[in-house]
Amino acid sequence: MQLQRSWRLWTAWLAVALSVALLRPNLARAQDSAAEALFEQGRSLVAAGRVSEACPKFEESQRLDPGVGTQFNLADCYEKVGRIASAWGQFKAAEALAKAQGQSERAAVARARAEALVPRLSRLEILVTAEAQFSGLKVTRDGVEIGKAQWGVAIPVDAGEHRVTAAAPGKLPFDRIIQVGVSAKEALSIPPLEDAPKEALARPLEGQGGDTSDSGAGRGGARLGLTLGLAGVSVAGLAVGSAFGLSALAKNRRSEDYCSGNECLAEGAKVRNDARFAGNVATVGFVAAGVLGGAAAILYFTSERSSGPSLVTEVSLTSAALQFNGSF
Repeated sequence: MQLQRSWRLWTAWLAVALSVALLRPNLARAQDSAAEALFEQGRSLVAAGRVSEACPKFEESQRLDPGVGTQFNLADCYEKVGRIASAWGQFKAAEALAKAQGQSERAAVARARAEALVPRLSRLEILVTAEAQFSGLKVTRDGVEIGKAQWGVAIPVDAGEHRVTAAAPGKLPFDRIIQVGVSAKEALSIPPLEDAPKEALARPLEGQGGDTSDSGAGRGGARLGLTLGLAGVSVAGLAVGSAFGLSALAKNRRSEDYCSGNECLAEGAKVRNDARFAGNVATVGFVAAGVLGGAAAILYFTSERSSGPSLVTEVSLTSAALQFNGSF
């Protein structure tokens, strides 16, 4: 009987794995179709002179289905809207991808386009003096972290405004917006960060031990969420118990065609074993529904008298039992 159950379990897992394997090509084809549609829409927008609207289409198409052609069109789109550094980076990436795919002619075209943009590049150099290099210092440009290797290097950026920040533990943050002109080179120095006031450092700690209204609300929300979750699982247990209970009854009636009392033919023994298994699962479902429903009721009716939930559950499914341990 244990062997039959193991076989059924492995069969179920095999069915799931097969379903996923069959689904993946469909998902891939759907992504390919979406990428192609976005690419064509981007080309149409460029032809209509709506270039700024075309770039996001190429971006999403490239994300869904990376390709040299899409990347080349994205780079060309960036160049048309004046994002020279972004265009230069995409042409370089297109060159590398074309080389990897053995498309030497495309790689040469992409390289030539990238080289033609070099004189037009705007650059931003972020300087961090030794005095400013605190432990844990994090520098970002437009929300992207700038690693230490990039400090002091004139990095190509698109012309326009760029936000540079610096932060370190126990220090006041640095936040600056710098304007970088077309084909210009700008530099920004990160000064030594000032120590944060002791009051600012202590305030979070005081909040933890002082006003508890927010934490009380958080506990109330957690309690409500736990109550609703237990109630939902209880309903699911009822559904599972009912479904398997009906299945057990049907299988048991069917086994009577092959059995006389406790004497059964091979087919009858198999059907009767299946009926027992379905009955065990139904029992587990009903027991789980009752226990979890009761726990949800306790949490609900004691919500006004308790400071927060402390429910601990452990559920163990066996062939004929559900183990539930809880404390309130």
